[in-house]
Amino acid sequence: MEQQKTNNEVQAAITLALYEYQGYTTHVAESGVLTLGDSATEWNSKLRMQRHTPEHKS
Repeated sequence: MEQQKTNNEVQAAITLALYEYQGYTTHVAESGVLTLGDSATEWNSKLRMQRHTPEHKS
């Protein structure tokens, strides 16, 4: 059973390596330009950063 699992993992790794080698993976081309600004994004959204205040039990 362990040998079969190892064989499947090796086969999956080889398959993924060949898939990447053939160029089927898409990489985003980076422009190399940094854009600095104060624009609203999901990273700085106050709505996403707010958490509920925990209830203190006395």
